[in-house]
Amino acid sequence: MSIEEKYKELTLGSRTLYGHAKHLFPGGICHNIRAFQPYPIFPRQSSGPRFTDVDGRDIIDLWMGHYSLIFGHAFGTVKRAVANVLESGWHWGMPNELELRLADEIMLAAPAIKKLRFCCTGTEATMYAVRLARAFTGKGWVLKVAGGWHGASTDLSFAVRPPYEEPEGPGLLEPDMQGVAHLTFNNIEESKKVINLHQDHIAAIIVEPMLGSGGFIPAEKEYLEFLRKTCDDLGAVLIFDEIITGFRFRYGILADEYEVTPDLVTLGKIVGGGFPIGIYGGRDDIMELANPFQPESPGRPVLVGGGTFSANPATMAAGLATMDSLRKQQSTIYGLLAARGEAMRKGIVERFTANALPAACTGMGSLFMTHILKGDDGLISSPADIAEKTYSRVADRELKIALLNHGIYSMHGGGALSQTHGDEEVEMALDAYEMAAKDLKNELQL
Repeated sequence: MSIEEKYKELTLGSRTLYGHAKHLFPGGICHNIRAFQPYPIFPRQSSGPRFTDVDGRDIIDLWMGHYSLIFGHAFGTVKRAVANVLESGWHWGMPNELELRLADEIMLAAPAIKKLRFCCTGTEATMYAVRLARAFTGKGWVLKVAGGWHGASTDLSFAVRPPYEEPEGPGLLEPDMQGVAHLTFNNIEESKKVINLHQDHIAAIIVEPMLGSGGFIPAEKEYLEFLRKTCDDLGAVLIFDEIITGFRFRYGILADEYEVTPDLVTLGKIVGGGFPIGIYGGRDDIMELANPFQPESPGRPVLVGGGTFSANPATMAAGLATMDSLRKQQSTIYGLLAARGEAMRKGIVERFTANALPAACTGMGSLFMTHILKGDDGLISSPADIAEKTYSRVADRELKIALLNHGIYSMHGGGALSQTHGDEEVEMALDAYEMAAKDLKNELQL
């Protein structure tokens, strides 16, 4: 029985629901990252590190709500905090006390953020950050890293996947019309060439200090220092997209670990406790351009907002409960997550290699991503290396299905650990990776 045939046999309920979904949604899904062939799995209930699908299978979850659930599914502290809010009203469309408290908590943990605004998604956060940078500098061009993903805004939906020279799809303007160009991650010399080409017109450089969907590749400190100096020299704004990395590795932003201070930061995921959130913040003089009263600069403010549900009490309560728990446990939780993440990275490579399937596993802390290698060169320092050296499509499809057959839900061949992923879940996951490696070796003849 093939990997796909076994999956279909195990997931009849999901198959039925997907048949209905295809008549309701384009592609049968409401977010492209949730789509895979032959059809996605449908959960019914979740708790801690696991969910139960509609067929009653118990699955260890490594996706954890788009990496947002650092305390696992259905975290009791968040449940209680949100339940309290539901008693008094969950949406007013007015300022509320909880948003002040959450902002205070974030700013204490991330000193680079002097002022911030809440919105509802990471896409909005990066879109508004870019708009503020253009207004602040009076320039138009934005540079991003090839392979970097910053949400689905028109400004940044370019150079996400190979060959990196075109928009992500129809309906988007060509890069020259958008005023966007791409840099080579962790490559100072190649990045200098692009910067020199646009140096008089650069409003901002935006980068993830560890690439997310681009491969869980950490930035080299020297590269981030180079970007910082470049922005200083050119009068451009340095934006760190920390929607994945913020509060994932430390109680604060990853920028502080690198000792490189950005001008603007975007956050999301963890700081919302699993509820919809986006945050953009940073230098006071840049953020004040969003002030509708413009005390220092008469005229129209930069058009930024947050959407109908920005800073809604339910999200603010979930975020506060999560942040409070992280702050109290910061001396233990991050070390524990890092140790288990390292066990996953090391264990996956060992299990694959033992089955004559060369692999590399990138990431840091509690994040890991599996790359099935075409040869012996496992050094991956940029998304271009993934495209050149790995079977990336296999990790996104066949490995995903093979792992699901063995009770593991992954993303890009890896995922994010939560506090609730204990030694038992780590060992079970590694056993599943070994069985999946055998399945891939037998079926695909890699």
